[in-house]
Amino acid sequence: MENPQNPAAFKSQPWNLFDTITAKSFLMGDTVNGKAAGSEVPAISANGEIVFFQSSGRTRANMPWYTNLDVPGQLAYGFQVWQISVSVIMPAMVGNQSNNNPGVGDDGVSPVVRLSEALLNYSVLQLNLGQEDQIEWPTSRFPAGGGLSLAVASADDASFQSVNNGVSMASNVLSLPEPIEMGRTQNLSAKIRLAPEVFPLIGSIAAPGVGLALLPYKYTIPEGEVPVVVDLPMPQFAIQLNLKGRRVKQTQYGQLVR
Repeated sequence: MENPQNPAAFKSQPWNLFDTITAKSFLMGDTVNGKAAGSEVPAISANGEIVFFQSSGRTRANMPWYTNLDVPGQLAYGFQVWQISVSVIMPAMVGNQSNNNPGVGDDGVSPVVRLSEALLNYSVLQLNLGQEDQIEWPTSRFPAGGGLSLAVASADDASFQSVNNGVSMASNVLSLPEPIEMGRTQNLSAKIRLAPEVFPLIGSIAAPGVGLALLPYKYTIPEGEVPVVVDLPMPQFAIQLNLKGRRVKQTQYGQLVR
């Protein structure tokens, strides 16, 4: 019988475990427009927390475009984590464009950029894999791991502004000096905790801030002499956590266990 602790006794393949927290509104504690996809809780809780990998409604079976987790808070396979990335996924906005109030953003910075600043620069990521707390680092230390970037350095208020926490390259990840190893069915949890100093900037239902849901995107369709303007829903706010490494099993995938 092979030694179960011998790495050679296991089969493995590259794997990327991810979870995406997305909602129309990122106002803190917003249970109307701010419920995270696949859950009944706000994307950002009233005490400033963004929780990953815990929603029973957001799994690979239900929402494969937002996560590939099989069971909430638990791994269905062994996993070695080698790399970590955090991607802020936000709609691009014109620099002087505001959410619902023309008086917001007169400094030429869009509210989407201000929201992203708060999420990235004033928070800590807590990551628990297996039996121990593995990571409690500033969120700004984790690269983006790829994504859309439209940031334009310009004094023109019409310049488009988006934000990311690193150059949009798939290789832009935090590489660990050694893997974090997890056995099958071990617990998995992660959360981003925001500093209270940015709570008023992000806002709540009672006192809205830059987390307010965006107005519809007005799209002009040429039709005869009079163009038609239609309202299209803006993309939602989102933040995604990626754990890259290898998933591990004792047998080949599809092979019977003897």
